[in-house]
Amino acid sequence: MTYKKLFKKSPIVSLKGQPIILFDGQHSSLLEALESKKVNVFSECRNGFCGACKTTVISGEVNYLSEPLAELKSDECLPCCCVPNGDLNLKLSTEGVEVVAKRQYAPVNDSHTLTTALTQQLQINPKRALDR
Repeated sequence: MTYKKLFKKSPIVSLKGQPIILFDGQHSSLLEALESKKVNVFSECRNGFCGACKTTVISGEVNYLSEPLAELKSDECLPCCCVPNGDLNLKLSTEGVEVVAKRQYAPVNDSHTLTTALTQQLQINPKRALDR
C-alpha cells in the first residue's frame, strides 16, 4: 500500500487564480469555507431560496452533499451544498479577502552561491557550527 492511498491532498480553492483556502474538512460546505474567509458570496440558502449562491467554476470539480435544487450549467456550482473534489478555481471577487501570498524566490546568481545559514556558518567556522 502506498502513502497516496492513505493520504489525500487537501484541495486548494482559488478565486480567479488567487489561492484563498486550503479546504481541509473543517467546514461542512464550500459556502461555509468561503464565508469564513470573508469572500462575498450572495446566498439566500438559509432563507429557503435555492440558487442565489450559484457560482461559476473556472476549473476543477465539486462533489454535492445533497442534490442541488436549482438548475445549473456545466460550469456552475452551488457552494452551499458541495465540497471541492480536488483543486478548484472559482469566478468570485477577491475584494476584501486575504489572499495567500505567492512565495517569492530570490534569483539564483551566476555562481550559484545561494546557501542556507547553516551552510554559511560551516564555511566560516566548521567546528563552532557543528557544536550547536
